[in-house]
Amino acid sequence: MIERPDLFVVARLLEALVDGPQLKTPLQQRAGLNYTVFQRYLDLVVRFGMVAPDPSGEGRFAVTPKGVDAHRFLSDGLAKIFAPPDPSRDGVRAGIAPATRPGTS
Repeated sequence: MIERPDLFVVARLLEALVDGPQLKTPLQQRAGLNYTVFQRYLDLVVRFGMVAPDPSGEGRFAVTPKGVDAHRFLSDGLAKIFAPPDPSRDGVRAGIAPATRPGTS
């Protein structure tokens, strides 16, 4: 079991399944992972119910409704965290006063 999963890897794996069920090798390639890492993360997302074997029985894997929600949550959250700074805000975050040095006003 992965103790602290890399959320970028989980998001990439879920992203690779957005267009539909995939066989393992194309899924691994679309996610851009080596086989060892891919297998660990595939096991993780299956265990947590985000991905399941496709009912067609052809060895494909498909994203579940929980996986769709997780993908949306991760994509939105990571985009907000790593978005480029807004130049109109001058580096000041909402609700946080700029730091001042002693002796200045």
